Amino acid sequence: MANLIPYINFASKSGEAVTFYKSVFGGDAEVQSDGQRVVHLDFQSDDIHFMGSDLEDDQPGQQSSLVLNCDTEEQLRTFYAKLVDGGEEVFAPTDSGWGALVAHCSDQFGVTWMLNYDQPQS
Repeated sequence: MANLIPYINFASKSGEAVTFYKSVFGGDAEVQSDGQRVVHLDFQSDDIHFMGSDLEDDQPGQQSSLVLNCDTEEQLRTFYAKLVDGGEEVFAPTDSGWGALVAHCSDQFGVTWMLNYDQPQS
């Protein structure tokens, strides 16, 4: 089956971003540089996988969001606290009204995260 892997363009800070995401999710990244900028990175931690690179100076940025489906409420709250630290809160973990706990923030690198935990239905 095909799968979709997000690709994130960073404003010349992808090396710092990889270090940050390792501290949030664990895992590891393969990083390729041309000496001045990261030309490709491949980050993996369990089922979390994305690729990325630094933008060239004259490249416009693009806006997107990453949706992170969490296994537990505690996992959502832990990831949210780490991601929003130094970033910007859109809204803290809250009941969605449709049986999920959701949160939304931008991290210190401007990446927008939408976190979701589907609560068990009784």
